[in-house]
Amino acid sequence: MIIQDNAIFVADAHYNVKRTQLHQILLMLQKGTLSSKQIFLMGDIFDFLAEEIDYFKTVNNSIITIINELSQTHEIIYLEGNHDFNIKSLFPQINVISRETQPIYAKSDDKLIALAHGDIFTPFLYNLYTSIIRNHYFMKFINFIDKNNFLSQYVEKKLMHKKICHKQNNFLGFVHNRIQNYNALSKVDLIIEGHFHQGYQGEHYINMPSLACDNRYMIYRNNQFSFNTL
Repeated sequence: MIIQDNAIFVADAHYNVKRTQLHQILLMLQKGTLSSKQIFLMGDIFDFLAEEIDYFKTVNNSIITIINELSQTHEIIYLEGNHDFNIKSLFPQINVISRETQPIYAKSDDKLIALAHGDIFTPFLYNLYTSIIRNHYFMKFINFIDKNNFLSQYVEKKLMHKKICHKQNNFLGFVHNRIQNYNALSKVDLIIEGHFHQGYQGEHYINMPSLACDNRYMIYRNNQFSFNTL
């Protein structure tokens, strides 16, 4: 995969009725006021979305529709996050990358780049949890017992009030460990991931800003990555 000039990267929009920055940036792409033919959605684009849960497909339907419309004219790569998974069937024309197949690798200006949402290299219990909630039959069961959407609306309310914006202590030490983890898989020139909401840019590691927290996204132009404000 080649990262194209003017490629747009969006991470951690956590879209819900109170956090609507994602809708804004998608409309800009749709109208051409933000010019790009390649879009990387770096995970946690929705506050919650899974193809098995009817309620969240309904409340997010307008955004799903816009993304699918954009996929007719743009190359879209969607790296699933921990809030949006099992979504391939919702986006038939989009290259959806599951957690299990992250990181993916791309090239730009002869550099090899690893891309992931970021919830990888995690402890056993977290891995077990993610495997359970991604199980299709388990999620179908949850949807079955979600009478009158009582479970979905409870989750929606909890997520809507969850504080997701914070700065991480000793982040440079964390970055050093992330680089080691990625390079143990394959030696790369640059790592790009979301998940941690830090908006950090270094020579070999970029942690994407959260669109929900910072109103910022990233653009690749003239062989340079830069954070832009919405």
